[in-house]
Amino acid sequence: MVEVSEFGVAPSGEEAHAYTLSCGGARVRVSDFGATLLGVEVPDRAGEPADVVLGYADVSGYAGVNGACYGGVIGPVANRTDRAEVPLGEKVYHLPGNDGPGLANNLHSDLERGLHKRLWRASVDEDACSVSFSCELSDGELGLPGNRELTAVYTLSSDERGAAVLRLDLGCESDAPTYVNMTNHAYFNLAGHAAGDVLSQVVSIDAGSFLPVREDSVSEGEVRPVAGTPFDFGSPKALGADIEEDCEQLCRARGYDHCFCVYGYEPLSIPRPALHAEDPASGRVLDVSITTPGAHLYTGNWLEDAAGVKDGAVYGPRDGFAFEPEFYPDNVHHAEWETPVCEPGRPYSSTIVWRFSVR
Repeated sequence: MVEVSEFGVAPSGEEAHAYTLSCGGARVRVSDFGATLLGVEVPDRAGEPADVVLGYADVSGYAGVNGACYGGVIGPVANRTDRAEVPLGEKVYHLPGNDGPGLANNLHSDLERGLHKRLWRASVDEDACSVSFSCELSDGELGLPGNRELTAVYTLSSDERGAAVLRLDLGCESDAPTYVNMTNHAYFNLAGHAAGDVLSQVVSIDAGSFLPVREDSVSEGEVRPVAGTPFDFGSPKALGADIEEDCEQLCRARGYDHCFCVYGYEPLSIPRPALHAEDPASGRVLDVSITTPGAHLYTGNWLEDAAGVKDGAVYGPRDGFAFEPEFYPDNVHHAEWETPVCEPGRPYSSTIVWRFSVR
């Protein structure tokens, strides 16, 4: 079942909408503003439901500063790009400089005009319990070539064990070769979005290496083994277990803010396991499967939001964690890393699957 409701007026003057998908005991809310994941309401081990996604009460919060990019689809280029430059073919394209010293680098394409700050067209499929969003970028818009149509399709179902399964299919078609690296920027707190920090929530990540970052948070270009470091989540451990370690990488980011190289990547493959997370207190479990080479773990180290937050909540540092599937950040400057080029007859696609259950 899919219900549609008003969500406030977007900066364009147009009405934004929220779409509530219901299946089994789960309710998922998404919006046409930013193709945003607004909330996921799932039960704990006692059957009590809670919304486990951080966010705002209405569109004004998402359209405002929203430096955390809560729940939005990010693109066309996610994460940080060195010097805000994208070499493509024989040309170098320039993204807006909006991050790092002197604002010389780029973060998430454009923090004011990126995909998470746009009103997308929506189409509902009641039978599939699905909402499809689409957004167009013209040639040269946001610094990259090609007339592009970008899509985000959310589908809610339940599996044979009764778990809620939310799938997000991201795509792009272009009439010229262009660069695309999309993701979703939802923050989760399995105890409930207003429950405080996530440091006791237990996580394992299917990755044997990660990408260290420079002082300005751009990838150094190295693929470093996690073994013997605080970045080893091969066995389940609390997010807070090692986060205060005297480690240069953790100090640079005030916690985890790094891409993990998830095992088993193959182009055009089905989603594979990447992350398993549990909240010991509530029993809620989240499993994330992805199709991209990596995923960025961010422990909300800079969160600080109160005005406009849903349910009157106040968010502080580490009150949620994001796990953003992506091609390795700044891959355009590292020839040994796969670069996702979209061109006529060769569309971009990636899939994220979130599975919610109870232990």
